[in-house]
Amino acid sequence: MKSVDRALYLLSFFTVQEPEWGLSDLARKSKVDKATTLRILVALIRNGFVEQHSETRKYRLGIAVLRLARVREASFPLLSFINPVLDRLAEEMEETAHATLAAETAMITVAVTEPKRSTRVWVNPSQLLPFHATASGLAFLAFAAPEVRDGVLAEGELVRYTKNTVVEAEELRAQLDQIRNRGFAFAPGSFEVESSGVAAPIFSSSGDAFGSVAIAGVASRMTTDKQLKAARLVVGASVEISRAIGAEPHPSILRAKKDLLDA
Repeated sequence: MKSVDRALYLLSFFTVQEPEWGLSDLARKSKVDKATTLRILVALIRNGFVEQHSETRKYRLGIAVLRLARVREASFPLLSFINPVLDRLAEEMEETAHATLAAETAMITVAVTEPKRSTRVWVNPSQLLPFHATASGLAFLAFAAPEVRDGVLAEGELVRYTKNTVVEAEELRAQLDQIRNRGFAFAPGSFEVESSGVAAPIFSSSGDAFGSVAIAGVASRMTTDKQLKAARLVVGASVEISRAIGAEPHPSILRAKKDLLDA
């Protein structure tokens, strides 16, 4: 089982910014010894999840990753529901709209739509978004299964990305309670100083959140009125996406949808 964990851990280092790795560099970055790294890479190559460039000898993701992604989307479609919603949010808000799914240690961006304006927030599709420092992560945690939320809160020292990042467990717990009651999360410059996010959870048939839909705007443009508009949009999107995949949103989300429409 440890070998599987290590293999998946090594795969996480392949990103849009760093799509290829040399053996020594990957071993150094992952802090996995070189011999073990090579053994895992050979196994991944054998199964098509990694391939090696014939000239540079660097490693990159293989086509098996694409096959699994296609199987997942064909069997349990999600992006086909999400992308049109994000397109609408980005157009109406004129800010970046994105959707994330929860992994074990952070949120993973699965879809992004950018607005048609030169100054905008760029959401890196390969960057892991921390649970405690982003609107997406906070919205997920607030409506996640209790054991998931407690597991994050029980972790060691949380990273402080900006002066607005909440890192104390009790303060974070209180923040999550407020989000759960309000129905959406607002993170003003808590991950990146010049970016403010508003997000609402996406629910599974279990009734717990498994992802989020969010709007990330340039902080100077996110006035109180803009925040309320973004909240209305993401809460509406939360209801729409959740129901499209056969789930029913939490009562707080439905109440927030009504309150925001009446505001």
